[in-house]
Amino acid sequence: MLSILSFFAVDAASVVAGVRIALAALALICTGFIIFIVMKQSGNSDGTEAFTGSSNKSDESETYYGKNAGSRKEARLKLLTYVAAGVLAVCCIVMIILQAVIK
Repeated sequence: MLSILSFFAVDAASVVAGVRIALAALALICTGFIIFIVMKQSGNSDGTEAFTGSSNKSDESETYYGKNAGSRKEARLKLLTYVAAGVLAVCCIVMIILQAVIK
């Protein structure tokens, strides 16, 4: 029975190393996600249509859903940006705390 329990015994350094690796991977994923989401958001200034080739005027803007679809999409992208930035910040803070605890 003791040999079975000793098989599952893991020292604290390896657990902390595993947590740090998982946090680093999550931070890397969040960073890529933030870059992708920010690139999908449209700019706030006028005149960017010449660069992207898009036009703000379309037949869809004649309906109520079409008028608000852009603002709903932008609000969702902004919320996703905030969430991903928060997760990234928490990951970085926890990694700094774990580094200070180990030393």
